[in-house]
Amino acid sequence: MKKNLANIITSTRLIGTIALLFTEPLSNAFYAIYIWCGFSDILDGFVARKTNTISALGSKLDSISDLSFYTVMMIKILPYLRRRFPQYIWILIYTAVGMRILCYLVVALSAGYFESRHTIFNKITSGMMFLLPFTVELPVLIPYSLMILAVAFAANLEEIIYICSHIINKTVHT
Repeated sequence: MKKNLANIITSTRLIGTIALLFTEPLSNAFYAIYIWCGFSDILDGFVARKTNTISALGSKLDSISDLSFYTVMMIKILPYLRRRFPQYIWILIYTAVGMRILCYLVVALSAGYFESRHTIFNKITSGMMFLLPFTVELPVLIPYSLMILAVAFAANLEEIIYICSHIINKTVHT
């Protein structure tokens, strides 16, 4: 059990993410499941480190769970954001998401597997994104969203630098 505990916690995030698809956005049930998903994202890594059970499978499961969670979050929150965001915010969002997808594709094509780096900027972006649904109906939504985007661009830049250095190192050593 100890060996799989972190992966079980990550799996509950995936199950919670699916449950969010069937939950009314911004309702009490939505926030309860949403908060569990966020808490489990922190808890699984903590448990894996404390029990010395960090694994490639756990890392991939975590990345898939994170990507699924944020995809579902956007599906559920998008109708609220569509009414509130001006066009320039959407352009920045599409650019940031496009950069992230490009990073995923480059890693998948060059390394042969799906992976996202767990960098400081990625963690900060995730934390800030996690709080976004709590700001949807507040006047701070636009400035807060711009702060998230600034950190997301920094995370993408960090990821691009890592990918480029990894590819260069791989090319030099072969």
